[in-house]
Amino acid sequence: MTPVTTDISSPSSPASAIQAATELLRNARRIVVFSGAGLSRASGIPTYRDADGLWKSQNALQFSHAEDLQRDPAGFTKFWAQRLSMIESAQPNPGHTALALLQRLRPATRLVTQNVDGLLTLAGGQDVLELHGSLRRWRCDRCGNRSGPWPFHRCLRCGSHARPDVVMFGEMLNEGVLLDAQVAAQECDLFMVVGSTTIVYPAAELPQTALSHGARLITLNLEPLPHLDDAAAVVLRGTSEELLPQLLAGVPGSRG
Repeated sequence: MTPVTTDISSPSSPASAIQAATELLRNARRIVVFSGAGLSRASGIPTYRDADGLWKSQNALQFSHAEDLQRDPAGFTKFWAQRLSMIESAQPNPGHTALALLQRLRPATRLVTQNVDGLLTLAGGQDVLELHGSLRRWRCDRCGNRSGPWPFHRCLRCGSHARPDVVMFGEMLNEGVLLDAQVAAQECDLFMVVGSTTIVYPAAELPQTALSHGARLITLNLEPLPHLDDAAAVVLRGTSEELLPQLLAGVPGSRG
């Protein structure tokens, strides 16, 4: 099967791919949208692997393991507090808003994300499956406190340094969240990848799970996804903040 493809950087590209994707959204009974860092780029949050990405920062590499909190508590807390400050100042962009609207129009839609910024929830998304946790939540691994408060990023209950409730290198994903995402992928009839390279496992298995259970696939990303594009019914090349509102414009009810 040859996917329908469009590239918004080319003015001569037909609108057929957007129309085909919109038709899939309109006809699907259960939709899963799997998003990555590209969804939040327009909100001012760096991606991971771009030229100015997070993994280009030495501090990010130094403080992305759980044991770094014990190795350098002050440096660890400073780095993550700065990231939290950046995220708290960010606002949902039209891509987030479009996905929240899709979920309102099609309540069976599940939003699954690798992002830790919480912007899908801020945009109005419901029961977002945050595979890698959220920087907007902190916790204390010493005493198990998850409710705070966190004065100066310390646990008020035991006085230990708190840490963000995100999955760091060497840690496992939350089993319950991952299981919910896997079940959603198995039960959906349309799976859409948005702004993710889908190379980080086990999350990267979700599109393949959906395909193996008969779902159609839409990929929307700035760069090609060779391991998925060939299996996709529709390939959209561009930014989520531009393309997602165009897709939603064709879904019944989106215009009020």
